[in-house]
Order: sequence, then C-alpha cells, then structure tokens
Amino acid sequence: MALELLTDKRVKHAKPTPGEARLELRDLETRGLELRVTKGGAKTWALLYTRKSDGTVRRVTIGPYPQVGLAEARQRAMALKIQVEDGNDPAAKLKEIKSAPTFKEMSEDWIKIHGPNKTARSLADNVSMLRRHVWPVIGAMKAHAVTKRDILFLLDAVALKPDGRLGKKKAAKTKSKDVPILDVARNLSHRPARVYELVRSIYRWGLSRDILSLDPTFGMKPPLKKERPRERALTVDEIKQLWRKLDETPLTEGVRLTLKIALVTAQRIGEVSNIAKSELSLDGAAPIWMIPGARSKNRESHRVPLSPLAVSLIREAEKLSGDSLYLFPSPNDDVSIGSGAATKGLQRARPYIGLADFRVHDLRRTAATGMAELGINPHTISLVLNHISAQKGTITSAVYVKYSYDREKREALEAWGRRLQEILAPATSAIAAE
Repeated sequence: MALELLTDKRVKHAKPTPGEARLELRDLETRGLELRVTKGGAKTWALLYTRKSDGTVRRVTIGPYPQVGLAEARQRAMALKIQVEDGNDPAAKLKEIKSAPTFKEMSEDWIKIHGPNKTARSLADNVSMLRRHVWPVIGAMKAHAVTKRDILFLLDAVALKPDGRLGKKKAAKTKSKDVPILDVARNLSHRPARVYELVRSIYRWGLSRDILSLDPTFGMKPPLKKERPRERALTVDEIKQLWRKLDETPLTEGVRLTLKIALVTAQRIGEVSNIAKSELSLDGAAPIWMIPGARSKNRESHRVPLSPLAVSLIREAEKLSGDSLYLFPSPNDDVSIGSGAATKGLQRARPYIGLADFRVHDLRRTAATGMAELGINPHTISLVLNHISAQKGTITSAVYVKYSYDREKREALEAWGRRLQEILAPATSAIAAE
C-alpha cells in the first residue's frame, strides 16, 4: 500500500471507491499511522508496528475521526512508537485493559469466593451495601482505574444519602416518636465508615489474588474514627417497661417472644429468630440449646444452657409454631422469620415501648451487664456470649482445653433468669409456673 502525506482535507473527504469494502490510508509523515474508512463512512485511526520480542506486525487502535483529528492522531502514534522502541506492546496492553474486570465484576467474584467465610447475615449486609451505595457509583468502572478521588466521591455520596430503610420521603418527615432522631443520625454517620471498610476489603482481596496491582484505598483515612462501642444497657425500670409494653404492641407473638428470649438467653437476635426445633433439648434436668457453627457469628458451635424462664418462653413459642421445623416460622413458607423481623418489628413498636435510643442488640448487653452485677466472672459471661476470645484467646484454650463450661454457663444463665423473674414479677410468675 502506497504512502501519502495526509492532509486534513484528504482525511475529511476520504471514502472507499464504489465496490471497495473499505479504504486504508497510510501517512508518509508518521510511519505506521493508518486511517481506515468503512463503506458506511466510519473512520478510525490505528498504528501498525512490529513487536520487538518476535517481529510480529501488530495493530493498535488510536481513536475515531473526527473526535481525533490528524494532528492529534500523529501525536498519539508517536507516543505509542516510543513505547514500542522501549520493548512494550501497546496492542496487548490495550487488550489487557479491555478485559480487566470492573469493580462490580471483581466484587461479585469476592462474594462468590470470600462469601462462604461469612455468616449469612454479614454477607447479606455486604451485598446490600454494594447494591445500594457502591455499584451505582463505581460499579461500572474498571477496578484498576478507580482512584482515591472516586472513593472519596463515593463516601461523600453515601454520607448525604437518606436512610434507605426509611425511604426518602419518610426519612425527611420522620418524627422522634416514630424513629428516634438519634438512632437515624447515628446510622447515617456510621454508614460511610462501613462502606469504606467493605471497599477496602475487596481491594485488598483483589491485590492478594493478583487481579490488580494498586489499591486506591491505601493510605486513606477512614471517614470516621473507629465506632465507639455502645454502652446502652436497660435499667431495672426499663426492663419492666419493655416486657410490659411488648405485649401492648401490634407485633406478632413470635416477634415478641424472640425479643424476650434474646434478653433471657443473652444470645444474638439472628440466632434466636432462626432456631430450629432440632437444636433444642428441653426435657430432663439440664435443658440446652445447641447453636450449630453454621449459624453462629464466629462459626463456632455454641451450647446454651436454658434457665426455667427460657424454657417456659420456648414452650410458649412451640405451641404457636405448630408442625414447623422452626420455632419461629415465617407465615408465608416453612422457613424461619429471620433476624430482620425482630429489628423491623422493634422500629414499628417504638411508639408503644417508649424507650429512647434502644436497639435489639442492647438486649444482649443488658443480659451481660445483669450477670456482671450478680457477680458472674467476665470469662464466664464471655463464654455465655460465645465470644471467640473466651474460647480461643490463647493457644492453650484454642488447642488443649476442650471443656464445654456447661456448668458455669448454666449457673450464670439461671442466676440471670431468677433475677429477671424478680424484676418482672408478677409478669413472669405465671409463665415460669407453666
């Protein structure tokens, strides 16, 4: 193919002759620069070069005309030729960039591979954050092309977004009697930090899998300092108020019982609301609830001795559950109601309960605080709560100690059950007597 000194006029009016599939023009001034013109009139610049490693002739696209004019095409071609002289292969690099995963694709792989290491609830929270906050902003971007500025823009957008659980209109009109403003404000202020931690975890995973070579979150400071642990524990009067007011709310009996059992057993609401009847052994002198590792937060199976008050509440739930495999079945199909039922239920019940700054997890903290006030030692309380530090805090406890501590946990939970009955009497006297 003959070379010619291309001009703006020649490029502008170039088109294939009748019967010709396409026209190819090669520039005399910048060797290797080529303009391809299709029968339909589309024009594209490219550079032809010889790869130094094996002498193969390669072609790399520069850009479309007229977006890229003749002068700019020559400049880009020269820059690419310098890369070729340095031993690089621009066409291979471009192909690699095109095939590189987007952030959404990388995070979907993270969900598939890393997800099984998480509890179902934790993974669901992560997926929800990705869908609601992250993917709409950086999901379509190539993962390696996301910059710190992009991450900061994402976090700013998250901080300004109203709480999706309430909805935009409801969040704007929410009154303190419906959802305490303090709770909403805290949720919104903590959310950017959680999104940041999630994005950083995915990028660190991408680095470990050699999917990319740079992490845009490296060196970034979290939007907030580490969240201060909540210190909310219900007082004696508040325990009385909660127990009494729960029965006056529009909640289902199943949701009421999950909240009460969570307070009595000191276990997580997700573990309570998903109880399978096969996990319970209520007969005999030592009734117990065995939480399988697949359902516990730390993936460790957990034996929960049941106090008489806990057994009476569970028996009450059994009567309501019928033939279901679950203690708290969903009304729609044979699955459990899930932890969301209690959390959402508490939001609806707030106007009836009237406790300020109260969350479901505060039930667990209240139980732990109550046991401490009864003189139960911190190690036993940690065992009751199924904290991994209590079970595997040292090599000795992790590898050598296989004692279940059932006796110590039973003494602690039965003492807490008796204390609750004292606080709630006569409200619990009828229940415990059944």
